[in-house]
Amino acid sequence: MKVKKMYFLAVVTVLQFLLPSVCNAQAAPIDTKMFSASGIQVDVTAKNAAAAREQAMQEGQKRALMVVMERITPDYVIEQLPELVPDDIVNFVQDISVLNEKTSSVRYMATLEVRFNPDAVRELLRQNGLPYVRTSGKPLLILPIYKRSFYASPILWEEENAWLRSWINRSVESHMVPLFVPMGELSDLQTLTVEQILNGDLVAAQALAKRYEAEGILIVELIRNGQTFTVKARAMDELTASEIPNFSFSLPLTKNTATTFARAVKKVVEHLESVWKSEQMVQFNEAASLVALVPVTNLEQWEKIKARLDRIPIISSYYLQAARAGVLQLTVFFAENLERLQKEMSKRRLSLTVLPSGVFKLTEIESTSYLPSVHQKGNLSIEAENKTMMPTVEKHHQTKTSPEIAH
Repeated sequence: MKVKKMYFLAVVTVLQFLLPSVCNAQAAPIDTKMFSASGIQVDVTAKNAAAAREQAMQEGQKRALMVVMERITPDYVIEQLPELVPDDIVNFVQDISVLNEKTSSVRYMATLEVRFNPDAVRELLRQNGLPYVRTSGKPLLILPIYKRSFYASPILWEEENAWLRSWINRSVESHMVPLFVPMGELSDLQTLTVEQILNGDLVAAQALAKRYEAEGILIVELIRNGQTFTVKARAMDELTASEIPNFSFSLPLTKNTATTFARAVKKVVEHLESVWKSEQMVQFNEAASLVALVPVTNLEQWEKIKARLDRIPIISSYYLQAARAGVLQLTVFFAENLERLQKEMSKRRLSLTVLPSGVFKLTEIESTSYLPSVHQKGNLSIEAENKTMMPTVEKHHQTKTSPEIAH
């Protein structure tokens, strides 16, 4: 018992050194695609080539910034998006790639890819009082299973799986939810089989996901029934299921199967982007804070809790205030309201309850088995969370330098 107590005291000591730097970090990883715009074509004629190029760059950067802002904001605020002058826009640009550049004595043509500073774009939207999606989704591994008929055996790695090839060769971009598709190499075949997917072998699936640096797994099954194709998508792991509810749709055979499959891939990608955008939209006009006690027994448990906190869109930052044997005390800054915070935490297997003292307790919810059947019919909806009475939390009016909106 004494050895165990000394071990935990050592753990708390380590946490005291580590946490101040960890908790002030960006609340979630950012996919640079989310804050970049590609395929921006410019064609400008001016008094000389230099003037044409300068004007083209200014116009291209302005259009690219609008593309990014429209991507991460709801449709109803498009008319309210700020329009900046070229001298201001350049401060938001991180770097530019130029392709297919052509010039003459008075004309400049090119295709641009403009990457913006995420913090600068977010701050611009916040200052204008506009809601936005702060971070991209976690990288997903797509498992494209194909059935040539309703009664056919499902296939994945076989050569005749044109559905897998359509995913590998897809042209549609996924900006907000990074997607990875296995190439069907020998090592993939040896790691995961269709049978293991059907049986819900999450360990094998996660081994494949790790190889492709993906954090979640989405099964996307396409079933052909004559001239109609049905797509059914469902998460294979619990945390992905909390962010992306199962969905399905049907589409008719078009010009040929390749074209139909490409359309199906596009619809899946667009749906994932739409779901992420609608679920992760946050209004950062006001911020609130609360103090939470977090019981932990070791570093591994804290890392698991921290990873889940980092997935919550409305948490802007959190700080360690104190650490003692068995308990960490955090101050958490968040947007919108406590009800949504508790709901977002519950989705990610965390529980936030209030103690009689008014201080909150943050604990990990034990994981349950999540082994859905690939052949399950219909869509599955995430169970609604029970609403509880909410204690008062401290409100903050944000300013440009307020810590709770630092990214």
